[in-house]
Amino acid sequence: MMRRDLSSAPGIDTIAQNFKAFLSDSIPSEPIGNTAVWEEAIANDAKASKGPANQLFSQSIAHVQKYEIASDISNATTLSQSSSAARVLQFLQLYPTRFQQAQAANPAEVIVKISSTPQQTIRSFGASGAWWPNFLKDFPPDQQKNLSTLLFSEDWLHLSGFRYNLGASGNDDSQAVSTPGRGVESFMLSDGSYDWLRDRAGYYYLRAAEDAGVSSITAFVNAIPAALTTDKKPCGTQLDPQVIPKFVAYITEVLSHFSQNGIHIDYISPMNEPDNSFDTCGQEGMSVSHSDRAGVFQQLRSALQESTFPGVKDIKIMGDETSQIASQALLEYDAWLPSVTQAKSIDAIAVHMYDWPDDATLLNYRQLVLDRSKPGPPHPIKMTEISSFTTASRFWATWGKTGGKTMGPEYDPSINSALDMARFIWQWLALVNAESWDWWTAVSNMMPCSPSTTPGCATTYSNSSGTAYNDGLLYIDPKYAETKDYNFYFTKRFWVFKHFTNFLRPGAVRFDITNEILPYGTVAVAAQNTDSVYSTIFINRNATEQGIRMELPGKGGKITASVQTTATRDFEDVPLPVVAADGTVKITLPAKSVLSLQYTVNGPVSSRRGAVGSRMITGNTKRKDKLPRKGEDEDDTS
Repeated sequence: MMRRDLSSAPGIDTIAQNFKAFLSDSIPSEPIGNTAVWEEAIANDAKASKGPANQLFSQSIAHVQKYEIASDISNATTLSQSSSAARVLQFLQLYPTRFQQAQAANPAEVIVKISSTPQQTIRSFGASGAWWPNFLKDFPPDQQKNLSTLLFSEDWLHLSGFRYNLGASGNDDSQAVSTPGRGVESFMLSDGSYDWLRDRAGYYYLRAAEDAGVSSITAFVNAIPAALTTDKKPCGTQLDPQVIPKFVAYITEVLSHFSQNGIHIDYISPMNEPDNSFDTCGQEGMSVSHSDRAGVFQQLRSALQESTFPGVKDIKIMGDETSQIASQALLEYDAWLPSVTQAKSIDAIAVHMYDWPDDATLLNYRQLVLDRSKPGPPHPIKMTEISSFTTASRFWATWGKTGGKTMGPEYDPSINSALDMARFIWQWLALVNAESWDWWTAVSNMMPCSPSTTPGCATTYSNSSGTAYNDGLLYIDPKYAETKDYNFYFTKRFWVFKHFTNFLRPGAVRFDITNEILPYGTVAVAAQNTDSVYSTIFINRNATEQGIRMELPGKGGKITASVQTTATRDFEDVPLPVVAADGTVKITLPAKSVLSLQYTVNGPVSSRRGAVGSRMITGNTKRKDKLPRKGEDEDDTS
């Protein structure tokens, strides 16, 4: 393990200069991805502090991450003058900072093996229904229905998770959300009464998810209804602890209404990015103090348990959907998670990743959750939101470290952005053992152009517009009201995400693949679905093809599907590789690609089962040429 002895270090300015150089673009790529090294570091940390993921380690990582993702790290005095500099130096002294990812000299000759030890059970891959239903209500009914097909049908994306946004905007607020479409109608009117005909657009797709059998539906709250706030607005407020009882009563009332109408909510999330009140009112939002978060979860648990509706009693609670790992989750969980754990008032940890954490930070995050879950079993972890990142270009882009920038304007529908997303999914499945992973929004209008007036723009990279973001899987024409263009425009993110939504169905059990024996710049996820069929998803970020040999985890192996997404292919079938007599398969991973294999084997590992239903993907994996048309008798969102 690489350590840095700073016991006789020069002055802080010199160290800061070295640290700045260490993070600069000019050094060779040095990924932070070796699981074994960082697990050793965490173990040493536990011995030193009598508790894993101690606060010094957490804070140190947070500050290193801060400088690592900063848009300008050229000024070393920024670090040397920081009050956090001492913690950063302690971090550099005590913990490994950079090391090369182990790699076989000739990966084609190394046999990639799947571990026989089961890891987490995968529950869902999903996306949210915010805020695009507010635009889709203007679309023709057949296109509204077509979008449901694209998102939920087995022939298309086949989402297993859907997040419904429980709105906060009343009918007579003192201030409305300023960004068009981002205010979501609350079922509670400004006078405190209820109108169940509001948010018909959002409810249309909530119902579509239910009707399609989406197994994990979450209702998530960005803000308390404006009617329950002092200033009567759905943004820029801090949750008043005196209002929590009314807040949880409102949530329970809505969930009861859903239950009565055949909507099965799996999880309720009562807050979203609670460090931010969104005081500019560009969207709905409220801040929740660290000390009040436990109270929200505990009172909500009591309200659900007291409900007279059986379906409401069964709804689980997730939280706290904090925005960042390093600077928020690692530093703030101790303020609320232990008491919530003791009271058993939360069922899963939900978190976002808007600091684009590296592998080391996520390993530390996992350890923190494990430790704070004691004495009970580990809390399930759900990564519930990410989007709007700029494509990896400055730091270690080959292996997947995104940034120099964090969130920023960029429209990249290409395989490059999709591979970034794929590696994010791998991080959370393989390093954090997350059971669910959600993209932010299924559909976006944040496109830099109007495809109907600018041919080719939907498939063209652009960073010239401050209003274009990598936030959608599908896009619509931002000027559809003028152009009457009601088409849906696909990104490579849609097709890459389909590998996970289709091949890793709810109840699939993940098994480790040792990352260090894969070619540099590649990662893989292996799982067994509940029908005993295995899937392995390979992600190759290299600009060249990579050859590997994989040993199937049992005898009598048979490949049943082989599907690729590349720069030129969209989730297309490719010839099935041959299983050799020794049970190995030679696989060629195309340059910048995602390749999924599905196969069956005999043997003890293949007898393992997950928890809920699954289906086998067969050769019918290509997208259809035409979408079904909406019937005359079906409801729309208007």
